Amino acid sequence: MTISFLVDTDILSLFAKTEAIQILLRLFGAERLPITPGVFSELLAPLDYGYDFPHQVFANSTVVSLSSTELELYAQLRLEGNVSSADAEQIAVCHTRAWVYVTMDRVAARIAASHQVHTVDLYALFKALRKGEVLTDDTLYKLILRMEHLDRTKFPFRDEFFSP
Repeated sequence: MTISFLVDTDILSLFAKTEAIQILLRLFGAERLPITPGVFSELLAPLDYGYDFPHQVFANSTVVSLSSTELELYAQLRLEGNVSSADAEQIAVCHTRAWVYVTMDRVAARIAASHQVHTVDLYALFKALRKGEVLTDDTLYKLILRMEHLDRTKFPFRDEFFSP
């Protein structure tokens, strides 16, 4: 059984900045990452500022079109005003197709859950990389440090994640 998924722009960007898109492909057992038109549009913005990491996503993804049912749910979500256009698209697609939504946006995850969409956060994604033996602990730790450095952030769970 193949589990289909959509990964939010922030997580795609993290993996692209660290040149680790192939890790996501391996984890999900996919040849290409499905993205919505909204995610495609959000990834165009960094190109305007001279960043080239979105090209890694574009080279390894396929844009999925929304059905009329998905467009109706998208419109409803946008009118509620709680999530971005890209998040609304992803929630609508995941709801209709019973796909998994991979996001680090807590508000979007809460809205998705209220629409019976199964969500996976960044912590669970890292845990899957470890448990599925996609990466060794050492390689995963280095990847997380690189993501934190390049994204100028610190994942609050990092130290706990690697403590014995």
